[in-house]
Amino acid sequence: MKLVSPLLPVLFWLLLLSPAVAQAASPAKITFFHYFSGTLSGGVEEMVASVNRDRRDAQVLAQGLDHEAFKTMIRALVARGNPPEMFSYWAGAKTQQLVDEGHLLPLDDLWRRPGLAEGFATAVADRASLYNGRRYLLPITQHFVVFFYNAKVFARHGLTAPATWEELLHLAATLKEQGVKPFALGAKERWPAQFWFDYLLLRLAGPDYRQRLMSGEASYGDPEVERAYALWGELLSEGFFNEDVNDADWSEAIHRVCSGKAAMTLMGTWAMPLLSSATCGLEEESGFDFFPFPVMDPALPKVALGPVDGIVLSTAAAQYPLAETLLGYFAEAEPQLRFSLGSGAFAANSRVPVDVYSPLKRRIQKEMAAAEEWAFNYDLATRPAVAEKGLDSFTELLAFPGQYREILRHLSQETDALRHHP
Repeated sequence: MKLVSPLLPVLFWLLLLSPAVAQAASPAKITFFHYFSGTLSGGVEEMVASVNRDRRDAQVLAQGLDHEAFKTMIRALVARGNPPEMFSYWAGAKTQQLVDEGHLLPLDDLWRRPGLAEGFATAVADRASLYNGRRYLLPITQHFVVFFYNAKVFARHGLTAPATWEELLHLAATLKEQGVKPFALGAKERWPAQFWFDYLLLRLAGPDYRQRLMSGEASYGDPEVERAYALWGELLSEGFFNEDVNDADWSEAIHRVCSGKAAMTLMGTWAMPLLSSATCGLEEESGFDFFPFPVMDPALPKVALGPVDGIVLSTAAAQYPLAETLLGYFAEAEPQLRFSLGSGAFAANSRVPVDVYSPLKRRIQKEMAAAEEWAFNYDLATRPAVAEKGLDSFTELLAFPGQYREILRHLSQETDALRHHP
């Protein structure tokens, strides 16, 4: 009698169950939309790959969207109730709006996980993640807005980085006389212009007044705002900027600094990879360097300016516990290091060792640490509806600097109406 092999029943059940086994082994997917694309895409793939590397049961599927399109697209997706489970967002007023509208899930449990909160400086964590007393955002990058300048152009004309406003004006006048545009600005997408207003207001009126303006307690009709617009208008009228400020984008402004057509640009540290890229060909320190926005009133505290990027979870997240678990991996030092190395950003996680940064980035970080206060840039510090009006007014000022009073009168009327009728 021929015996049936004892392995046959086992093989039978393995074949019968193989689809279920394969399905069970397939990792769950969490969608992550972000705005790190184009010239801002450096490091994001490495960050996501670092998060996914050791995950067998779940994977983050990242989708990069055009930076400008993202601003309206994510709002449309949220309004329709079908946003991605996880998406990048700007800390500050933009996140506050989504929180107030009930579109984001709180992350208090995530922040209470052992060791997570200790990885972030309290000032950064509280300012970026706390809204209405609860945590809603996980910081992944921190950028600093400074002047980046072509070191070879400066050396050619015997110039050094200025420390005061008077020194900056003298430097600009010297460059103009030599046929070099002092400042490159590409405000085609509006937001690159805001840093000039931010720093002028912070250096002339101080952070307390700026905060009152951002919160709606002060008015754009105030003399403090007029002084900033007037001074900015004078720089424009002097011919210190490129004539096509409203037609060029920020990367074109960077390339003008690279080529030596312009000497410097006021921009965030996300510009560093482009400055040192093959298309620009400038090496750090010997080819390009930086200096902070100069002091204008020594009696005012020194404030550093820049955005904090983070990741939030949508209330529409179908797999909330899993999404929150995966989000926790983005808080770790290794993924944040990978993103930092490719993006020019500073990792929000303070456990990322300083010695991984280049000498120039370490100097910039030291300057950041020396600041007495930190401020989010204009469109992240005030309500989005007000920010839209303000950004439009910057565009108008760039085109018609002599009409700053009329521009401000109109802006004041519009923003005052928003204050009383939000």
